[in-house]
Amino acid sequence: MNYSVELSELTQGELFHFELNRLLKWIFLQHLVSFFCTCIVVRTGSSVHWTAATEQFPHPVMVVALSRNDELDVLLDAIEIGCQTFILAQSTAIEFLDAFRYVHDRATVRYPHKRVIILTDDVDVQWRRSVFKHSAFRDVMDWLLVHPQPDGKRVDLLTTSFGYDEWIPLTSHDTSVPGVLHRTVELFPNKRTNLWGRYVRLAIFNYEPYTLWSAVDDSNDANAFYQHNRTLFIDGTEARLFVEFCAKLNCSLEISLDEAGEWGQIFDNRTGDGIIGAVVERRADIGVGALYSWYHESLYLALSKPISRTGVTCIAPKPLPLSSWMTALLPFSTEMWLAVLGTIAVSTVCEMVVSFVTQKFNPNKMHRVDACESIMAIISIFILQAVLIRTTRNPYSSQMILIGSILFVGLMIGNAYSGGLASVMTVPRFEKSIDTVQDLADRNLRWGSTHDAWIFSIQLATQPTIVKLLESFVTYPKEVLHEHAKQRNLAYSIERLPYGHYAVGDYITDVVSSNFEIMLEDIYWENCVAMATKTWPLMDELDELTLRIFQSGIQRYWEREVVTKFADNKVQHAISTSRHFGNPGPIPLQPSHLVGAFFLLAVGLGLGTVCLLLELLWHRLTATNDGTGTARRSETP
Repeated sequence: MNYSVELSELTQGELFHFELNRLLKWIFLQHLVSFFCTCIVVRTGSSVHWTAATEQFPHPVMVVALSRNDELDVLLDAIEIGCQTFILAQSTAIEFLDAFRYVHDRATVRYPHKRVIILTDDVDVQWRRSVFKHSAFRDVMDWLLVHPQPDGKRVDLLTTSFGYDEWIPLTSHDTSVPGVLHRTVELFPNKRTNLWGRYVRLAIFNYEPYTLWSAVDDSNDANAFYQHNRTLFIDGTEARLFVEFCAKLNCSLEISLDEAGEWGQIFDNRTGDGIIGAVVERRADIGVGALYSWYHESLYLALSKPISRTGVTCIAPKPLPLSSWMTALLPFSTEMWLAVLGTIAVSTVCEMVVSFVTQKFNPNKMHRVDACESIMAIISIFILQAVLIRTTRNPYSSQMILIGSILFVGLMIGNAYSGGLASVMTVPRFEKSIDTVQDLADRNLRWGSTHDAWIFSIQLATQPTIVKLLESFVTYPKEVLHEHAKQRNLAYSIERLPYGHYAVGDYITDVVSSNFEIMLEDIYWENCVAMATKTWPLMDELDELTLRIFQSGIQRYWEREVVTKFADNKVQHAISTSRHFGNPGPIPLQPSHLVGAFFLLAVGLGLGTVCLLLELLWHRLTATNDGTGTARRSETP
């Protein structure tokens, strides 16, 4: 009763504003309550009739006046704390759109779902055209225009459509009937289920098996647009995701190509090239093609849910058979040879010391300790040769025990060497293969590809092994990489796909693939994602489709079909079987097996000849000097 009396005392204008505020409160409470924060954008000093509607707002509110120069920072702070909805006065709408991309590109948070409500006084054709033609207009899908009629009896509520650049009426609120609201009308209808052929600008380049494109003459064979002409056919394990995306949402793929830039890079001034450069410069809405969850790029772009997992590894040159001249050295490793040489040296010193000391026991017999004889005796024991033990010269137990222990050790080492030599001469030996990341770093072998994107994920690593790999990474054009593959002096980064195939650059052909083998370890693994602008409004829909496709298992079928259709299957087979070595079994001895022995004989003969010549020269010089000295002494009186 009191309510009716109060309304009856209001004038027509006051009643209109009262009902307008009640309508706005209802809109805010019903349609903005699910969001965390709302930002009200006004102009400083302006009195707006709808301010009272925010007094009992369902969540935190920030008011931003755009007339001051520092208010862009305030708007950025509002977005950072979670503002997803914006209420605009008509006078601030264009200015807000001008700042929309600037502040969102510099914000850390990403909210693909945003709602914008514009309160207008008079919507003319020029203002409407300026809103629709603005570059930031399509970054928001949920628009609501609250337009009071000049007669003060009706408030029109309008929204937008992707199909036509005009405001579409939703309903009208008749203020002549107080307290009645049209609550049966959905003010923010879901426009994401049907995009009405709207372009989704996708940045890709040719990279098997993720994304592939080709130009077609017949538009019926095309599934994507290029420069607004339906002339491209795209395929690939990740390209098919976007083909399905547009088939589901009724959109059109507009392709952005940069083959030279490949994955691309982002500079500090927010420019770039390649896929991610096209997205950060907003020449594309989203990019895909083996893009990983890179930290630096995540500061500038929005990342989707993981599309697939990939492991980055290398194919390294296969180990070659060891040279035949090394046959005599192969039975023992380097550490074993050092131990044997050390044992020979220690045994020789001990034998000489014992022989020298035992001579003191019998002063009547003086014999010089011959170092050469001791060395030859010890070496003879270790190569299982007979040794003359003169018990009549030094008949002491200490020497017998020493020689006996040396004979026992020599027997074991000599037999071990004989067994190893027999194995080496019948079973081929190869160089040490590169199996692990540590092997690749220790070998000091350069590894590389056509782009630095292969090391984006590990650029911030601090592990010494990874740091060493970063220093040895190189980038070359495809032609240079192919030439290096022929020379076997470079390792190549490849991707180990989730279902048993490999992403290999086309510079690895069937001719050179047999020269390489895949490492057993991955250098690192990553999640493949799509990268979009921070304001792209369809990210949630893409994430939902990505997870649905992932759980269905259809990606296994896609990978097999795309690899079979486009990749070089001989290269795939060569890499997958590069670790399967054939076992020829024992092989008959060949003259090449004795090259090592002949090499040692040649070295011995050569050194012996050189030493003989030096001794003859020394003897002649010594004899000449002695003869000259004698003659001079004879002439002295």
